[in-house]
Amino acid sequence: MKKKLVTVNSKEIINDLREIDNVTLLYPLKSFCVGNEVLFEIEEIDDFVLVNRILDDEDLDLLKKVLNKGKGNIKGIVFDDLGVLDIIKDLNIVKILLLDHLATNYESINYYLEYVDSVVVSNDLTEEEIKEILNKSKKGLVLNVFGLKTLMYSRRLLLTNYNKFHNLEFKNNEVASIENKKFRIIENEYGTKFYALKYYNALKLLELENVFFYWYDTTLLNKEDTLKLIKENNVENIECDELFLNKATIYKVGDIDA
Repeated sequence: MKKKLVTVNSKEIINDLREIDNVTLLYPLKSFCVGNEVLFEIEEIDDFVLVNRILDDEDLDLLKKVLNKGKGNIKGIVFDDLGVLDIIKDLNIVKILLLDHLATNYESINYYLEYVDSVVVSNDLTEEEIKEILNKSKKGLVLNVFGLKTLMYSRRLLLTNYNKFHNLEFKNNEVASIENKKFRIIENEYGTKFYALKYYNALKLLELENVFFYWYDTTLLNKEDTLKLIKENNVENIECDELFLNKATIYKVGDIDA
């Protein structure tokens, strides 16, 4: 059966997800994540932990203490700051590197696989590019098959600053647009994340081989749609887009259609 890595988006859904075969739960860790509305204390986590923000030395020291508190309960970690490598090297857990926009070729991915158990393939790629990377990777990789597509992340409080400058009331989880492109903005005290408004749908990649996990990031989905998605791959009530699966992001300079 396909191994599914599922981002936990509410405390109320945990028991339902546990009843589904072959599901590994990924909990966004409080104080160490940006872009997730629901966060978890280390004491609440009994599976994989997500750390998705940039960390300084003090943050890394604190994270080390937090992870040591959860030792014995944590089974794995998904992280994107390379500094985390040092503080988890002696932990007997699954280590997955999330490089977002950087894991775009098999040579660099194979380099990082010397230090971790798996790497998350970027969802900036076409279907053919993803297949090539999987075919040439020396370990199984984590494949994004569903979730909000990250457009950018900043350590600045961009939503707060914008509202202050324009004397507006602060609203989180804001929907904004540039021309005809819509996106969603989520901020907490550690930064701001911009997502494409529609969910990235790459469920057609579920039959690919050399996959360590198929990752379903259910951030901001309601419980009903989340369970339909995980149980049946049913997205009938969810606004989706294949984004770059069929559209390469490489253009010649001066290409007006880019």
